[in-house]
Amino acid sequence: MNSERWQQVKQLLEEAIALDVSERRPYLDRACAADGELRNEVESLLSSHEQAGTGFLKSPAIDLTSAPPVPTRPGGRIGPYQIVAEIGHGGMGDVYGAFRADGQYEKQVAIKIVRRGSDTRSVLERFFKERQILASLDHQNIARLLDGGTTEDGVPYLVMELIEGEPIDQYCDAHELTITQRLEIFRQICSAVQYAHQRLVIHRDIKPSNILVTADGIPKLLDFGIAKILDPSGTAQTTITMAMTPEYASPEQVRGEAITTATDVYSLGVVLYQLLTGYSPYGGTTSTPHELARAICEHEPERPSTAILKTEARSSGERVPTVPQAAGHARERSPARLRRRLAGDLDNIVLKAMRKEPQRRYASVEQFAEDIRRHLEGLPVTAAPDSLGYRVSKFVRRHSVGVAATALIVLTVLGGVTATVREAQIARAQRTRAEKRFNDVRKLANSLMFDIHDSVANLPGSTPARKLIVQNSLEYLDSLAQESSGDPSLQRELATAYEKVGEVQGDIVTANLGDTAGTLASYRKALAIRRAVAQANPGSVEDRIALGGSLRHLCRFQLEAIGDLASALESCQQAVAATAAALQLDPANQKGREELIEDYTDLGSVQSGNGTGGNLNDPAAGLESYRQALAVAEQLAKDAPSDLGRKRLLATLEGQTADSLLETGERVEALRHFQQARAIFEQLAASDSIARLNSVVVLHYIGDVFVVDEKFSDAHAYYSKELELASSISAADPKNIAGRMLLAGANINLGYCLVEMNRVREGITRLNLALGQMNELLKTSGAHQVQTDIALAEVFLGQGYEHLNDSASAFRHYSQAFETYSAITRADPKDAGIRVNLAQLYDRFGGVYVKSGDTTKAEAQYRQALEIADSLVSASPRNVEALYAQANTYAGLGDLSIALAQTVPRGPVRSKHTADAQDWYTKSLSTWQKVLNPSRISPKGFEVHSPSEVARRLSECKAGLAPANKPVVNRAP
Repeated sequence: MNSERWQQVKQLLEEAIALDVSERRPYLDRACAADGELRNEVESLLSSHEQAGTGFLKSPAIDLTSAPPVPTRPGGRIGPYQIVAEIGHGGMGDVYGAFRADGQYEKQVAIKIVRRGSDTRSVLERFFKERQILASLDHQNIARLLDGGTTEDGVPYLVMELIEGEPIDQYCDAHELTITQRLEIFRQICSAVQYAHQRLVIHRDIKPSNILVTADGIPKLLDFGIAKILDPSGTAQTTITMAMTPEYASPEQVRGEAITTATDVYSLGVVLYQLLTGYSPYGGTTSTPHELARAICEHEPERPSTAILKTEARSSGERVPTVPQAAGHARERSPARLRRRLAGDLDNIVLKAMRKEPQRRYASVEQFAEDIRRHLEGLPVTAAPDSLGYRVSKFVRRHSVGVAATALIVLTVLGGVTATVREAQIARAQRTRAEKRFNDVRKLANSLMFDIHDSVANLPGSTPARKLIVQNSLEYLDSLAQESSGDPSLQRELATAYEKVGEVQGDIVTANLGDTAGTLASYRKALAIRRAVAQANPGSVEDRIALGGSLRHLCRFQLEAIGDLASALESCQQAVAATAAALQLDPANQKGREELIEDYTDLGSVQSGNGTGGNLNDPAAGLESYRQALAVAEQLAKDAPSDLGRKRLLATLEGQTADSLLETGERVEALRHFQQARAIFEQLAASDSIARLNSVVVLHYIGDVFVVDEKFSDAHAYYSKELELASSISAADPKNIAGRMLLAGANINLGYCLVEMNRVREGITRLNLALGQMNELLKTSGAHQVQTDIALAEVFLGQGYEHLNDSASAFRHYSQAFETYSAITRADPKDAGIRVNLAQLYDRFGGVYVKSGDTTKAEAQYRQALEIADSLVSASPRNVEALYAQANTYAGLGDLSIALAQTVPRGPVRSKHTADAQDWYTKSLSTWQKVLNPSRISPKGFEVHSPSEVARRLSECKAGLAPANKPVVNRAP
């Protein structure tokens, strides 16, 4: 067939496709007349077109050449997972619903497996690339990778979060979401895509069927099977394989040109166009792949506000709306209201995202989402209609011959065009600078994410690889920050990068390098940037929330890692204020409410502690903060019961609330909250490493409740579970400091419990093991938490040796703890948590001196203890640990008076000592009355004189009897 003949066939085919099926035969009768060969050729192509079906444009191009799917029967096994049913298939393989069937845990999942017959080298490379990409992405709006492996016959598979939902366009229509609601849900997807871009990943196949919305209204971005990893240099990339879905493809994809993040911006624009109008921007003017490709590359889409009013002619001659009336009613109750809603900002925003030239679209998805936010808040947007100069240049390119005939007209407006060109050149220079900066940030993101990823792939633990971040990034970040003024988008990314680097340097909440000074410096740099951005954009809710988060991170680090309590309190109060200011602008803002929960949580930690670092030792104030946070967390979890992040947050708040309840003496209520937290964490632990860490902490706290209740067998059971889980976490990554701290802490708890169970020697051995582990940690991390845990282990060893009546060993260990606590107090005199520990230690020293017969030194120690305890109670009358210390010291002074009475014969002096003892015991009992449910074990684990023991000794004094037993062992009778 020659080219002329092909053009004739092609024209007839395109015209026939545009007709209804019933109209095609009469048309071909007229058009082909007696040319039977021509008719046969056209009809053959029409038949192929019909067999391809309308689904041709809705599947990635790669699907068109793939082998048929190989079915996997329900009940079959892939690794430890049992297949339930096929739920989808694509170009590389098939997707099955399944569940974990090896008894480890129960969880429904989606399994993607390469289809037999399609497992070519290129497909396998793409499949492994998808696994690499998914492993690097952890975002609430991206379907998560849970597991992966290879079947027995060598076929690779991925195990992913099972998303039960509807495509975003169907969900929005089924629930008749308004335009505002559609924009809000669309912004969440923008957040997911921007997150991927920051990690150098371009999706390349964004379309409604790859965005599922759960029953809770949470959108999830799926299928990174044809995603592309950007060159770290920021150089645009081309690809020979045109893997895409044509209806949502960008012009550069269709032409096989360079792919950048602007490609995803375009596809998001098409999706938004469809969500707003119910209409594909090119669907009404194309019927063949060739026409669609030409429309994408050459035709400007209709404005959304006018597209919804378009009509088309039917064969009957009737004209009907292109967009059904139902679309208008579903979105804004009527087509007219919908048109008014779309006209202006939304027209401009959508069309800017869909501009033919990548450089004329939004520079990033973040800017796209920001314009939508500004529109929703009634603020000016950056998107604007095309200028006259641009429209003229487009006209010239399309009609060069006609322009030659109107050159005189062009000359008359040359001055205006020249000015426009000049402005365009300036704009291009500015855009080039911005793109270079963005590429620099992408290069940093590559260093942060992929250097680590590649190193971890061949290492048993990730900690050594993290050194690459600090070595390659800090100097680079500092130089980039100097040029970031006036570019809020870049400033935001820099702040995030500083926070990430700081976390890796020395934040004890994760695996780190032990560089706490470096972390503090990086967090302060991030905070300075956040403040500048928030001040420059006072109406930005997101920037105020980000400022609150930055302050909260700094507060947490100051509290837990370096023990700077005063600075932590100030940072936390500022965090609450910043987030509260954001919520004044948008009270229903979900992210803001989540941040406020975190802010109040850390405020509670500063006020009363959460098992780590120092605190103000005001459990009642801390309890109030935790309860406020818990109330918001409960509501958020109720609104979205399948949201794992909200569940984790709720469990954390349950634990924090319980800890404060324990310190105030409300142990029954504390145990209830701890058990609720444990149930949630254990539910999440199978697929959530953070939940596994928190499970260890909650087991610790439950054991503490039973210790204070003197139910040591129950405590031993929970501490043993804590040790087992901590051991497995530490073994998985032996260089992870956080895991090693959990292991050492578990050994401290179990050793302490064994001492209280009268398995003293066994307990001392365990405590010495923990002490060795902590001292090893101290060599690589001077974290405040490590130091306080070492001191606590020394205290518990001292108490153990007192049980063995080995006063010298007890004194030695108490002295070691005293040195640590004193050093911390000198650095931060406001740390009430450490000061109350000092009071308890002075009391322990007093008891040892009484036992050795040195009553002068004993009295001096008791007086020191009382001075601290009195000042703490005076400053905070509800400070329960301080009340324990005060009551115990009064009882110790009573013991001292009894010891003095026993050194003199009967007479006035002895009577005076006995009377003093009665006064001290009476004061002790009076103080105990201020404590709810007092025990002989303080909330921090110090042994004390129980109220019943003090009452017995007071009764003996009043009867004129010196207690027959030595009262210094501090054991219950």
